[in-house]
Amino acid sequence: MKNLRKHLKEWGKAFLWAFLVAWFVRTLLIQGAFIPSQSMERTLLPGDFVFINKWSYGPRMPITPFAIPFMHQNMPFSNSTPAYLDWVALPYWRIPGFGDIERQDVVVFNYPMEQERPVDKRTYFVKRCVALPGDSLRIDAKQVFINGKPQNNLPDFQFLRRIKCSTALDQQWLDSLDITEGGLVSNMLDYEFPLTDSIAKVLEKHPFVHSMSMRMEASGDYQAYIFPHSRNYLWNNDHWGPVQVPFEGQVITLNDTNIVLYERIIREYEHNELSVTGGKFYINNQAVTTYTIQQDYYFMMGDNRDYSADSRSWGFVPRSHVIGKAWLIFFSYNASVEGKSHIRWNRIFRFIE
Repeated sequence: MKNLRKHLKEWGKAFLWAFLVAWFVRTLLIQGAFIPSQSMERTLLPGDFVFINKWSYGPRMPITPFAIPFMHQNMPFSNSTPAYLDWVALPYWRIPGFGDIERQDVVVFNYPMEQERPVDKRTYFVKRCVALPGDSLRIDAKQVFINGKPQNNLPDFQFLRRIKCSTALDQQWLDSLDITEGGLVSNMLDYEFPLTDSIAKVLEKHPFVHSMSMRMEASGDYQAYIFPHSRNYLWNNDHWGPVQVPFEGQVITLNDTNIVLYERIIREYEHNELSVTGGKFYINNQAVTTYTIQQDYYFMMGDNRDYSADSRSWGFVPRSHVIGKAWLIFFSYNASVEGKSHIRWNRIFRFIE
């Protein structure tokens, strides 16, 4: 019995140390995440498992302290029972990291629009940082301009193309080009596919392809789902801005037109009461004409530009929501293929750029 107690004590210590080391690594160093959607194709594919490097931007300390370790949102085998208590929330702060977010970084963050959960328990999103705090941003015919300069499109960026053909395209041939999305959109043999520039050039050479054009919304065509969801700003997925990305310390002069750009920042991200009475703005019951931004914000977009819900739809990403940099694909699994291995061996241990 004495030896049993001794062994149990040793095993208990070993388990405790292993638990603490795992918690330390996950909280402060590296965390895993799963890619469920196609919004970052072809940089990241559905079924990729990635490591998040938290020291790139500095690890964020837990905001929800009462939570079951290693569980993000819900209890196992439950879609509705939270694995945390939200009646205590710690203030946001992070340990200084090795650097800061740069343009073109692939960033993991908590989805800003998910108000029903605490910040650190919101769903993980992965997008590419397009614009930094203080940048002047506009999108003109899908081309991103930062501070007036056009930005280079990376080779893995995809844009939706419409293709007119004289006969049906062979599905096996499309599969060989790894074209898995889109398809026939009319009985006139019109197809739409999200394509990289290199794959588009291959398709253009196909003898059955008569023409190819990039699908484009017209400038001034208002899309209600596009931020800031106001007809004061007739923006769409392909024509957006211009606007300056908010930065800490920026003083905004509020007016009836631009309040739609900043009301979510003031209310939800920086936790103030905002009201408008008789054409005047009140923040925390004080009449104001200006507001000083309290933290930095970023503009994020998916690499699959026409198949991505991103900052064009829901606005700026607060610094407080940033988790870390998508660093490495450590496993990749394709559940949609038939008759061959589901594991994408050529993607394992690939660094994310």
